[in-house]
Amino acid sequence: MTGHELFPIINCADLLGTRAFYERVFHAVQAYRFPEEGEPTFLVLQVGDGQLGLSVGTAAALYGDTPLPATGHAVDLCIYVEDLPAVVEAARRSGAAVPVDARAMPWGETVAYVRDPEGTMLLVVRSGPGPEDPTS
Repeated sequence: MTGHELFPIINCADLLGTRAFYERVFHAVQAYRFPEEGEPTFLVLQVGDGQLGLSVGTAAALYGDTPLPATGHAVDLCIYVEDLPAVVEAARRSGAAVPVDARAMPWGETVAYVRDPEGTMLLVVRSGPGPEDPTS
């Protein structure tokens, strides 16, 4: 991190299961783990050029409240991918809900919505229509 980047953290009830989802669907790679031994309480995943934090969200945080994992969603995370149909299929194979299948948008991107295991809504985007885009 360079000191001027947005770094989203998803608070998880199932940290390891959520990590596995991002590894399977988005080819995430674990870049950091705390603690190094035993059950992790915080992970950083490299997802393409970005990073995503996963934290155990079942105990009080420094500010005193327990950051409950999403039960609906308050934030959409946007993830740009090269092969949108492959990502949507991997999400389905992982048991994820796909509320919106891939569709071309008038602004030139193709989008789908996938819900991760913690309930976080993921806006998955491929720039521009392509031959694998079912709506082009």
